[in-house]
Amino acid sequence: RPTSGCEFVSSRHFPDDAQGRYLLNNVIGVQGVLQHTVAEQDSGFAGKEIEPLLMSDDKNFRPVDMEFGPDGALYLVDWHEPLIGHLQYSIRDPLRDKTRGRIYRVTYPERPLLKPAKIAGASIEALLELLKEPEDRTRQRAKTELGSRPVDQVIAALVKWTKALNRADPNFEHQRLEALWLHQVMNIANEPLLTEILASTNPRARAAAVRVHCYWRDRVNKPLDTLAKLVKDPHPRVRVEAIRSLSFFPTSKAAEIALGRLVQLRRHQI
Repeated sequence: RPTSGCEFVSSRHFPDDAQGRYLLNNVIGVQGVLQHTVAEQDSGFAGKEIEPLLMSDDKNFRPVDMEFGPDGALYLVDWHEPLIGHLQYSIRDPLRDKTRGRIYRVTYPERPLLKPAKIAGASIEALLELLKEPEDRTRQRAKTELGSRPVDQVIAALVKWTKALNRADPNFEHQRLEALWLHQVMNIANEPLLTEILASTNPRARAAAVRVHCYWRDRVNKPLDTLAKLVKDPHPRVRVEAIRSLSFFPTSKAAEIALGRLVQLRRHQI
């Protein structure tokens, strides 16, 4: 359905069993914030709709965006408009309210709010440490801030930070991915780090690294040779990412690699 605004639950203020759920605004048929569990399935994911997070009987309720804030609460923007906004109504319709709206703050009373991380004015080193935080939005805001800092200073500190990561940490692979993604933010290709993650024992990390490899395809050595190996990866999501990457190469060799893998799979099924 037409919708506006979605978010994954990533906040320690919300219950543990809610983490990773997919939230989706809905304004047609029912008006509210729908909620889904998400599970990995083969090369992708499977979602299952569960009870809505929020429902409204106000016919003017128009949820258009939502985001977890620095305090861990969910902030929901309600356009609050008598008209849904499609072309059956004139842009100059007098019922359009161009001055007012609402913002809802959704909290979980039994759990404490988070202490907002210091981002504006924080040092590069402090911002890098925020890449270890559990909340997606905190890490995103830290990377955005780092993207505004001098490139050479960020990269120098990032290389040092990456080398100091603890391999025994259960979040090591994700932290290393954050380092890779920050290189993307700074528009600096780090092929040695990319190669390390492509060889990770964690298939999620490998799949994420294949996506980065795709966007650095004109800045790395022999990208098609690498993808020819990745299409044979034991995990289906890595293979899908590799085949997707091959679609960015307008060459017959790229097509041969992708189709060759398809032929192998069909022979295996037979």
